Amino acid sequence: MVYRLVSGVVVPRPIAWISTRSEQGVVNVAPFSSFNYVSQSPPMLAVNISIEQDNRLKDTARNIEQTQSFVVNIPSISLVETVHESSAAYPPEAGEAAALGIPLLPGLQVPVPRIAWAKAQMECVLRHRLPLGTGMNVLYIGEVVAFHLAHDIFDGRRVNSLALQPLARLGGPFYATLGELIQCEPPTPRDVHNS
Repeated sequence: MVYRLVSGVVVPRPIAWISTRSEQGVVNVAPFSSFNYVSQSPPMLAVNISIEQDNRLKDTARNIEQTQSFVVNIPSISLVETVHESSAAYPPEAGEAAALGIPLLPGLQVPVPRIAWAKAQMECVLRHRLPLGTGMNVLYIGEVVAFHLAHDIFDGRRVNSLALQPLARLGGPFYATLGELIQCEPPTPRDVHNS
C-alpha cells in the first residue's frame, strides 16, 4: 500500500532505462522510475532498486554489483510499449534486449552496452551502494563517465528536452510526456523592508 501511495503522489518521475551485462554476458534491460541525478561535480545518478521478496537481488542490481557499471538510457515517448514490456520478470538467462529485439551499441567507457534507440545514454561506474530503510531497497549511485546525446537533442551547449520527448512514470499502469511547458524568467530578489 505504501508503494502505491508514494508512486501515485510523487509524479511524474523520470525513467532510467538501465542496461547491464551479467558475468555470463547476458544483457539485461529494465526501467526504473525511482531515479534522479544527485551530483553535478562529478556528475552522478542514483537509482533505487528493491530486493525481491525472497531476498534475491533483481537482475539489474546483481549485474551492477558484479560489473560495477551500468548505462542509464533515457527513453522517449515513442518507446513506451517496449519500455513497459521490458519491465516483465524475465529469467536471468533470458535478456530483455534479445527477447524484445532492442538494438544495442557498445559502451565506450564501461563493459555494458547502450540502447541504440535512446537519444540520451549515460555510462556509469558504481561509486556507492546504500541499503535503505528496512533493507528491502538499495540505492545505487553511479558516476557518469560518458554522455552520448543524439544530434537532434544537443546543439553542443544545451539539451533540447522537447526534442528528447522523455517518457515519465505515473502511478499504476500510467505513463506521461512533458505536457504543457511553462517558461519563467529568472527571478530577482524583492526589496526587504525591516520594521
